[in-house]
Formats: sequence, structure tokens, C-alpha cells
Amino acid sequence: MLRYCTYCKKEYDFDPLAVSGRDDLICPECGNIISKESRDPSRREVAEKTEEAIGNIYARLLHLSYIFYLSMSIVGVIGFISGFFVVLYAATIISLVAFILQLITGTLIFRSGIIFLPIGAILGYLYFRSLEGACLGIHVIFLIRHMIRDIIFRLIFAFIRLVSGA
Repeated sequence: MLRYCTYCKKEYDFDPLAVSGRDDLICPECGNIISKESRDPSRREVAEKTEEAIGNIYARLLHLSYIFYLSMSIVGVIGFISGFFVVLYAATIISLVAFILQLITGTLIFRSGIIFLPIGAILGYLYFRSLEGACLGIHVIFLIRHMIRDIIFRLIFAFIRLVSGA
């Protein structure tokens, strides 16, 4: 990783482990300490634009993950109401596969879904006496979870704005 010495006005290549480690970076030419965040001023703007682009991509991915289950639930409910059960089944399978993958990889935020999704499926099946009802029950649980999460986040943000005086 390239780091810039402000005394020598040169860039030096350091091992990534050295940059992320606890020890200071030492300039090989003058022996002064180099900041681990130092960049060549002539290339700083390019580096900042690259970092900003990476941050924007990450923000978009987070936004997609935020609305994924909501979108799948809406599609599933529309499939149920319209009687187009292929769409309902597809939305259910996609949602459950994503849920299971998140559970396996340890990135699952909706841990209570392990309990509530089967309960929703059972209640949907008992009410409608069909597999379609069970699928609808799963989507209703995702919708309820998303609405509750949105309400809680809005309350938290409103409290933060109130406290900060904005």
C-alpha cells in the first residue's frame, strides 16, 4: 500500500499488514514516522473519489437489502390476491432461500423470524386450508416485521433530531 512521507515528499510502498498493524510506519529514506492514512496530495482527489464510489455502492447494497423482504412480501401478497400462485410460490422461495442463506452466513438480523415465520405459515395454512395460505402467512410476517422496524427506526431518528436540536 502506498503511503506518503510529508518530510521527503515521496510515496513508499508498505506491506498491507504493516499499514493495518499497531507499529508506526517508518520512512525508509529519512526515518520519520509516516501516518498510516497519508496519501500523495496530487493523488488524494482520485483516492477520495474512489472511496466515495465504493461507499455509494455499499449504501445501495444496504438499501437493496433493506427493501428486499418488503418487496418480496408485496409481490407474494399480490400473487395471492390475484390468484397467480406461481408468483406467490416464487416470492416465497426466494425470500426463504435468502433468509436461510443469511442464517447460515451469520448475517441474519431478523433472528426472531426463526420462530415467527413457521408460526405465520401454520396460521396461514389453518386459516386458508391451503399451501397458498401458508405462503401468505410467511409474507405477512415479513411485512409486519418490516413495518415494525420502520416505525422503530422513525421513532429513533425523530428522537435523535429532537435531542440534537435540528
